[in-house]
Amino acid sequence: MKTTNNTNQVSTLIITVGTRQIGWRCKDGIIRSFGADGNIGYPKHINELYQELDIERGKHQDADGKTYPWSGRDLGQRYYEYCKEWLGGDFSKIELLLDKTVIEAGIKQGLKHIILWGTDQPETVSWAYRRLDTLWIAGLMAAKIKSLFPDIRVDIHAPKINANDSEAIRQELEQLVLKEAISAFTPIRNQEFILWIQTKGCTPVIASNVEICAAALVRQYQVFNASPNEPNEFFTTLENGLVTANHSQTFSLISMAEYFWSLEKVKIQSAWERGDFSEAQIWLAVHQHRHPVLYKLAGFLAQYSNWESNKEFYQKLKDWIGSNDVSELVTSEQVATWKTQLQKMQADKITNLWESTLILELALKRENYTTAFIQFVQILEQLLYLQSINQKWHIKGWIVNNQDEATLQQLMQGWCIYKKFKEDTKWSKLMTDMRKKRNQIIHEGESVNSKQVGDIWANNGFDGVKIPTTPTIIKNLMIDLLKEISTAPNLNNLLMRSLYQWGLNYLQDAG
Repeated sequence: MKTTNNTNQVSTLIITVGTRQIGWRCKDGIIRSFGADGNIGYPKHINELYQELDIERGKHQDADGKTYPWSGRDLGQRYYEYCKEWLGGDFSKIELLLDKTVIEAGIKQGLKHIILWGTDQPETVSWAYRRLDTLWIAGLMAAKIKSLFPDIRVDIHAPKINANDSEAIRQELEQLVLKEAISAFTPIRNQEFILWIQTKGCTPVIASNVEICAAALVRQYQVFNASPNEPNEFFTTLENGLVTANHSQTFSLISMAEYFWSLEKVKIQSAWERGDFSEAQIWLAVHQHRHPVLYKLAGFLAQYSNWESNKEFYQKLKDWIGSNDVSELVTSEQVATWKTQLQKMQADKITNLWESTLILELALKRENYTTAFIQFVQILEQLLYLQSINQKWHIKGWIVNNQDEATLQQLMQGWCIYKKFKEDTKWSKLMTDMRKKRNQIIHEGESVNSKQVGDIWANNGFDGVKIPTTPTIIKNLMIDLLKEISTAPNLNNLLMRSLYQWGLNYLQDAG
């Protein structure tokens, strides 16, 4: 996973609190961790923290008579009461060992709300586990955060559930914590809800459930895992032999959507190849922070496929081509080519029509033959119309009515006259059958399959029709007919095709 820089406003940060989260700066200047109890090579900071309060460390006793030494739960409560009663509410000696950099970064990006998830397990749970509960550590964290950032809202959530009860944790998250996070969000100028989660240091079952629930939100909101990076040394032994705890200095901000990229990339690529750019953009929505160029391009292609190529469309496409985001991914030569192609597409109606053959071909790729046939005849009619204007067919008597009122039949007849095709030639018959099939589809609500489309050519003596009649065969038949109407540019040197292919190449290379 890559570290992601996010410049949007952060709405809420959820921190799952573990015993490693905080330390205390003792009278000797040493920072001692609430999670270091002499195990796995850690120093015996908990013993020393009890000594700091002149308290002998005691033990909890279970109903079965087993005893367990006091730990995070008892220690956190004693230090919380010490700060409140003996220090007058001064929590300055608390050190945020894991989360300070995360919180500071969030504050800089507009963070206003923090939820601290602590544990407070029911009495049915053994003291072997309850002694590590973090509700009081969460209280110490909240007080410290408020002292550093008085304007931020900090809520503590410590439900009476077993810290290993995955189902209860999930329900608590869905019904209370995530709802609270979202309801506390007050949007400004259509600001999107953005959630950060920090799960390092807490019970693994809680951490995994928070991550799963957060991941489930990625289709509605932007969700990031703000994971503190471990310091080079958790603890440093000083010259006097004392051991001090160290702070995390950096963190990684990872979009939860990235966990799904490998899977969803396949779906995006499939939709792109089929020309379903609206679907591709839906899948890309949660990845747009990482792939903003592709996300916006999908939007342009979706509009274009819906024939929405108006003046505003071209201006926005021009701005996109000239943007810094595009220049970071595309060579300057390619950008210059795209700009030239866009200018020609806008200036020349014939080129514009040939550009739209991409829409036709993508409909064929989806095997949507009825839509493709109607689109084909639409392009055919527009090419005939432009040719009739350019060559003044109405003046030459090749079409009877005024040029603005010519029907498809008149345009086809005019073209046959221009080409000197008699009524019994295969070209004249092809045009007639094309028009009749178009009318049957529109007037009578009929549909066509690939064979029926291919038969229009085959029945009039044209070569190139084979069984099965594939989308490629249909495409070649249609493009060849359009080339008879109008001189075609190099189809591989058109803007929309180039953008379509660039998007495919990008998806193939994107990790």
